[in-house]
Amino acid sequence: MKKVSLMIATLCAGLSISSMASAQQFKVGVVNVDRLLAESNQAKSARSQLESQFKSRDASLSSKAASIRSKNEQYEKDYPTLTDAQREGREKALKQEIDGFETERAKFESDYATAQNNMMQTLLGKADALGKSIAQKEGYDLVVTEAAYVKAEYDLTPKLIEGLK
Repeated sequence: MKKVSLMIATLCAGLSISSMASAQQFKVGVVNVDRLLAESNQAKSARSQLESQFKSRDASLSSKAASIRSKNEQYEKDYPTLTDAQREGREKALKQEIDGFETERAKFESDYATAQNNMMQTLLGKADALGKSIAQKEGYDLVVTEAAYVKAEYDLTPKLIEGLK
C-alpha cells in the first residue's frame, strides 16, 4: 500500500512539474486595439484624411442649419402679422427645407460612418497581419485583444504602433 501511495505521489509530482514546465513555454501576447487606433501614425493620418474629406460637407450642413434657424426665428417674429395663407406658405417652405436638411444630414452621417469603418478595417487588417508576423517571429502561442491586466513584456501594442509607421 505504501508503494502504491508513493508511486501515486511521485506520478502527481511528475505531472505537476511537467505541467509547470509546459506552462512556462506557453507565451501569450496582448494588443490594446483602442491604444493602437489612438496612437499609431497610420490611424492618425487616416482620421485626418477622413476629416478633411468630409469637412466641406459638414460646413455646408452647419450653414444650412443656421439658415433654417434664422428663417424659423424670423417666422416666429413675423407670425402675429401674417395672414393664414402666408403662415401656411412659410410653414410649408420651412418644413420642406427641414426635411431636405434632415435627409442630407442622414446621408452625410451614413457616408461618414461607412468611410470610417472602411478606414478602420483597412488599418486593423494591416495590424492583424503585422501582429501575426510578430507573434510568429517571437514565438507567441496566443495573441488576444482584451485583458484585465498585462505585464509590459507581453504587450505587443508598442511593437504594432512602431510597425505601422
